[in-house]
Amino acid sequence: MDSRHSARKASDSEVDGQVTLLTLLVALHLLVFAEARIWLSPAQAVDAMRRWCLADVTVLDLLRRVTISSRALPIAIRLAESHGCLLDPDGMHAVFDSRPSIDADSVQYRLIRRACEAALLSGGS
Repeated sequence: MDSRHSARKASDSEVDGQVTLLTLLVALHLLVFAEARIWLSPAQAVDAMRRWCLADVTVLDLLRRVTISSRALPIAIRLAESHGCLLDPDGMHAVFDSRPSIDADSVQYRLIRRACEAALLSGGS
């Protein structure tokens, strides 16, 4: 019983980490688009993700991160089309980089995180 509980906790923690990473990548896509009206290329998104996660260098970890990264742009585009507040650069900066930590209670963060969680749990983008 304890090993199943521990495995479930580890799995939940891994999923939470993947959702957080995807959330940050989607937010980065949206912020760049809000400021420059261009989307990050897949290579730019993967490069940003690699810089954030230098500690994990195994091939499996890299493949997981590339897979997660490939889901970010379609989610960002869909969110940009349906939630104008995510295209306000000042609002996005206030949530993601003007404090010591991300404002996880903000509307913007919650919208992005919910979309990312749904995409990962459903297996699609």
